[in-house]
Amino acid sequence: MTAVLTVLVCLGAVIGAVAGFFKKFTKTSFWGVTALLALLLERAIGAGVKKGSDGYGLAVIISTVAVLIIFSIIFFTLQKLLGKAVEARRRLSHYKNYDDVEENEELILNAVDNGDRRQYKKLLRKRKRIKDSGGLWGLLDGVFGAISGCLNGLVGVGAVVVCLLLFVDLTQLSFLTGAFGNVLASGGWLGLGTQLALDLPLVCLLSVSVRVGYNSGISSVLCFAVVLGLLVGFGYASWSIACSDACDGVVVGLKNGALSQVAGTLGDSVTYTVAKLIIAGIIFVFSLIIVIVVGMLLPKIMDRFRDNVVFSAVDGVMGAVVLCAVICMVMIALGGVAYTLNDLAFMEGFNRFAGQAHLGDGIYTYNPMAQVWAQLPLRGMFGNAQ
Repeated sequence: MTAVLTVLVCLGAVIGAVAGFFKKFTKTSFWGVTALLALLLERAIGAGVKKGSDGYGLAVIISTVAVLIIFSIIFFTLQKLLGKAVEARRRLSHYKNYDDVEENEELILNAVDNGDRRQYKKLLRKRKRIKDSGGLWGLLDGVFGAISGCLNGLVGVGAVVVCLLLFVDLTQLSFLTGAFGNVLASGGWLGLGTQLALDLPLVCLLSVSVRVGYNSGISSVLCFAVVLGLLVGFGYASWSIACSDACDGVVVGLKNGALSQVAGTLGDSVTYTVAKLIIAGIIFVFSLIIVIVVGMLLPKIMDRFRDNVVFSAVDGVMGAVVLCAVICMVMIALGGVAYTLNDLAFMEGFNRFAGQAHLGDGIYTYNPMAQVWAQLPLRGMFGNAQ
């Protein structure tokens, strides 16, 4: 099984490298690169700060996020600069090949007029060979894309394998331990594997959130918030209107009319409420027209602003920060809740992995909001401590 997992990780790296070379660095994601670099620095920072010190958890979380964002900005900038260099070289190549392209087009038209199919096919093949080239910059774009894709595949598949082994090690399910027993007993897993079991998936998740947040931007979050706010607002307004004196006659008419047959079963009070809900629902459906129009126009307006380079950069950075902060809060909440159960028997294995981690332990043992989660009444649901 060790060989199979190794082959899977290597295959992921090779596929990523090939895909990255052809797709090019300027058009690929580099979340794996930033995740790997951030993981290395996070391990170094975590090793340099004593775990028992005040604010250890918050320091590790903030430093990891900061490193991810800084590296992401660096690579985004590198993508833009390399993209401009490649485009400039392609424009130069286009002008150099302009006469050849025009001549080839004229010969193709002559071949069509003369009905010379052999010459026509030959000229078409020649036209495909006359293409704009990025030159050395285009080659670098492919090489960097291959490196980025290789690391994306390596880190991504590695994170999946680590999560799988972590699940098997914690659950100790017999049909799984039988298949992965040799891997769990290997020096690689007992050494580096246990150290990265929590940190690698967490850093990958944060790295992906930075990438997604930058691409979508804070404007997308604001659009979503506006649409959601309108839905909530119109829902409340629809119910308020249905409950107002102005609609009372309509509600009573509906109750005594279409709903009269169910009034005997539900009772007058419940039927009256159902009538108000129906009226409110009708009002809300009509108000959805406004929500749909806003939901269609607002993203287009934001896209126009994102055409501006400065706005796009600020929007992307803010989007990355906000989304990453949301993911961090979810992690802190889950880690804090889990730590309230740390001295129960079934948490023994997890405690062992947390002790080997830095970011994972900062979210778990040294959770910044540990006092808040400690007040949750969860202990009685899982029994007594060991």
